[in-house]
Amino acid sequence: MNAMDVGENHLITLIKRFEKRSTDIIRGIGDDGAVVRLKEGRYVFAQDGLTEHIHFEFSFTRPFYIGKKAIYVNASDILSMGALPLYFLVTIGIPDRLTTKEIMDIYRGINVAAGEFHLTMLGGDTISTKSDFFIDVSMMGILITERYLGRNGARVGDLIAVTGYLGESAYGLKILKDGIRLDKKRLNRYVRRYINPRPPFELWKELIKTNIINAMMDISDGLIIDLERMMNESKKSAKVYMEKIPIPNTLKRLSLEGLGLSGGEDFQFLFTFPEEKLSAIENIKRKGYVISIIGEVTKGRGVKLYENGKRKNILKKGYEHFHQGQS
Repeated sequence: MNAMDVGENHLITLIKRFEKRSTDIIRGIGDDGAVVRLKEGRYVFAQDGLTEHIHFEFSFTRPFYIGKKAIYVNASDILSMGALPLYFLVTIGIPDRLTTKEIMDIYRGINVAAGEFHLTMLGGDTISTKSDFFIDVSMMGILITERYLGRNGARVGDLIAVTGYLGESAYGLKILKDGIRLDKKRLNRYVRRYINPRPPFELWKELIKTNIINAMMDISDGLIIDLERMMNESKKSAKVYMEKIPIPNTLKRLSLEGLGLSGGEDFQFLFTFPEEKLSAIENIKRKGYVISIIGEVTKGRGVKLYENGKRKNILKKGYEHFHQGQS
């Protein structure tokens, strides 16, 4: 059945199935606004949306994963500030062609991803659109670090590190664009990373325990462009070594290393920390987590990339909204 044929009131009733009960929620889904009892503290707010044909294609993924991704991209932003996600609101724009089942599958994805971070949905909005589907999430978290992390805390002498591997999501998208469709047999590591870009929450918890991070952000648009943003906010420069960037061997064999530099949507964490605290990072790595030291923070501005000791030109930095041709 077409989603808009059931009517907004009935659709909201269906969505209310995903509402969670809590003694802190005085009034949740069903009113003009939600009412929540908040504890004293410092809170982080983030808002990020996904638009069809820009952030995803229905032909490349499933509604369930679109819902999950909408939560992941926002949780990643909250975590990168040094905060634990708590509550969120969801607004979706529904074109006539989407069915009620597809909308419910999106909310099932939202519900599953929210459960992974112990998040509670407070409400949102459902509106009709003329053509493309979109989903927009507003999220709130409570700061658990001594100070917010963010992009402006990098210091000269800091080491620069990233979690996980870079370029996996971008290569997964390339696989799909080259004609491979989703099925259980071919849902490989790269396609999984593209459709299910869960930020490394468990590794984040280990990092937060160390209390050594000076600056942090997630890698959403590409390593180089996001690192450049961090350096701009910190008024510093970054020296990065190509051979130390964690790019999968598959990409190297195919001469697709550029996807690790500018592919985007990895949703790994990029952070800086004092060199004298390196032992704390090594302790985390010994637990089996993947962290790579890729460079250091210096005086100056911008990002300088080196390969085998020689300065390397950066041909593409990453994805930049409204300026695709200039990235």
